[in-house]
Amino acid sequence: MLEFYMYAQYKSQNNATLSYIDDVLHRFHTFKDVFSLGRAGKKAQAKANALRTELMKKRKVDEKTNAETWTPSKKRCEMNAWRDCISHKIDVSKELDADFNFSNIHLMSHWIEQIR
Repeated sequence: MLEFYMYAQYKSQNNATLSYIDDVLHRFHTFKDVFSLGRAGKKAQAKANALRTELMKKRKVDEKTNAETWTPSKKRCEMNAWRDCISHKIDVSKELDADFNFSNIHLMSHWIEQIR
């Protein structure tokens, strides 16, 4: 986004600089999903925490059910698999519920037409 502000602060604009601004915005919107996990709001975080609690309960039931048949190495493998599964499901939950709604980002999409 630094590029955007750099171009937008030019004292004068022409079609080339406006196309640069448009390109920067397009690239930002193309790749903004990488910020999704960091944009999980309170509701998304609460939902993810509830999911974690539910999955941890299932893990404990699984562990108690199979405790007698698991060897120590099998138990370690199963617990690692559960940890990875829980972590993945939490990340997916946060990503799906994340909100990337910045009013400033939306306003920037109108700058090109306003400058013209």
